[in-house]
Amino acid sequence: MFITLNEIIKWMIIFLLIEVLIVSIGSLFEINLQKERKPLESDLYSSSQLQEEFDKLISTYSSSQLKEGVNKLISTYNPSNSSMKEKKNPFRLVTLKNDTDVIVLSSQKVEPICYTNTVSLSKLTIQRKKETFINMMIPSILLAKHKMKMERKKVLRLSKKDNLSVEEAFWLQQKRVDFQVETDDELYKRMELHPTSLIIAQAIVESGWGTSKFFQKANNVFGIWSFDKQDQRISASETRGKKRIYLKKYSSIHQSIYDYLLTIGHVSQYKSFREKRLETQDPFTLVKYLNKYSERGDEYVADIKNIIKSNKLTKYDGYSLKL
Repeated sequence: MFITLNEIIKWMIIFLLIEVLIVSIGSLFEINLQKERKPLESDLYSSSQLQEEFDKLISTYSSSQLKEGVNKLISTYNPSNSSMKEKKNPFRLVTLKNDTDVIVLSSQKVEPICYTNTVSLSKLTIQRKKETFINMMIPSILLAKHKMKMERKKVLRLSKKDNLSVEEAFWLQQKRVDFQVETDDELYKRMELHPTSLIIAQAIVESGWGTSKFFQKANNVFGIWSFDKQDQRISASETRGKKRIYLKKYSSIHQSIYDYLLTIGHVSQYKSFREKRLETQDPFTLVKYLNKYSERGDEYVADIKNIIKSNKLTKYDGYSLKL
């Protein structure tokens, strides 16, 4: 049977999309290991809806455009592409050997440092532990927020563009799947950010000031679960019924925080929080809408609010990356 070039290119693109979607859909089921946390649910696109989207994208372009798009997509996802890695990673990688390697924040302009591991803070005094944890977390939070901010700007730019290239169209479609939306407008809204003070307060609660097993061994700040055997992951000490629980293992703290931002952006339980952060960036107003983040409800909200106040975390809302 004779297969045309268009057919070959079409199936190459579909295979690439499937690989992208496997990664994207895996993120839809990320939930926290805390005992009080309810499993999070999120509606998925049906296979027919996804196929319809693929066909729409593919039918838009000529065979030459598709061929060029495939080549660019392959280049984008090629790990050996050093220029692409350099463009995506405007930061300095730092591997910690002990707590003294953590760089102290000296001003509101923060050096873009990506810590690839954590260190034990258990032997430090309470005050020293708090300072070191915050110094370790702030650069990673700002890096994750910067990445989301740049992607949000890209969404806005592409949504206003009349003719998208193949790779632009597929990138935009991947983001729609990541955030479980159908329109670019809704995607843009879901990628809104929230205050650093609120993120670090939740990181403090979820990791116990950096003392949790999943933080120390997997860079997993928020106890995100893994349901995919292909994930880098570690086994949790607890089980749910007869099922063993696994937690994601991240290559850096920054990657863990970006995953948290993605989770906040697409899970249905956080809809009211997302809507409110479009109106205000006041952490004490927003925290009230995180009552569904934990089964503890209002007690969890009170804990977060108290941590922000007692540790004067709002001052970090004015911090930014030195880029």
